[in-house]
Amino acid sequence: MTMLVKNGVFCAPTGLKVKGQSYQKLEDAADTLRPKLPTMRGVPFKLDCISIFEVTLPLAGYNYRTIEIDEVDECAAFTIPEEKVVVLRDDVYAKLHANHVFGRSTVVHELSHLALAHHLTLHRGAVLGQHKFYEDSEWQAKALTAALMMPKEAALAVKSPRELAELCGTSVESATYRIKTLVKLNLLPANHSLWEYLPEQ
Repeated sequence: MTMLVKNGVFCAPTGLKVKGQSYQKLEDAADTLRPKLPTMRGVPFKLDCISIFEVTLPLAGYNYRTIEIDEVDECAAFTIPEEKVVVLRDDVYAKLHANHVFGRSTVVHELSHLALAHHLTLHRGAVLGQHKFYEDSEWQAKALTAALMMPKEAALAVKSPRELAELCGTSVESATYRIKTLVKLNLLPANHSLWEYLPEQ
């Protein structure tokens, strides 16, 4: 079991155990998938998440529907692969249409689960949290979401995490983490101008 420490507290993987994926494999998957996804008109790095949810997923054979908040607990969205249905909570769907970061990223997150075929590589019977982060369905989906929404080409085109967030339609926190990940992968130079803007941790 892999444990991480965050703010002095031990953390375990939060998703289900699936086939392991490295950061590099997820970057490669993003490079393959991203050209097939629609972007906002005149903003080449910003995914058109409404079109992804309402057009791209149906074209790929997945219907979508929304549900009321009281129908689910703390789940913002989920996919039922066997029924080929992607479900979004009503308030998250409203955020999507308001171009809110959470609504946008939730759609790409669900798309990432589908692209990684997590329903096919699921290790049924595995004990929750008793696996490594690179085998974690949620870690993988979050990493692929970041790679799809903030490609390395976008990071090279800006000078700060805030600029990257504005360019790609993400949060500054996500943009900051994305830049640090790209530097660790040697996909972004450590001496890139925006590196000096990153807050110390």
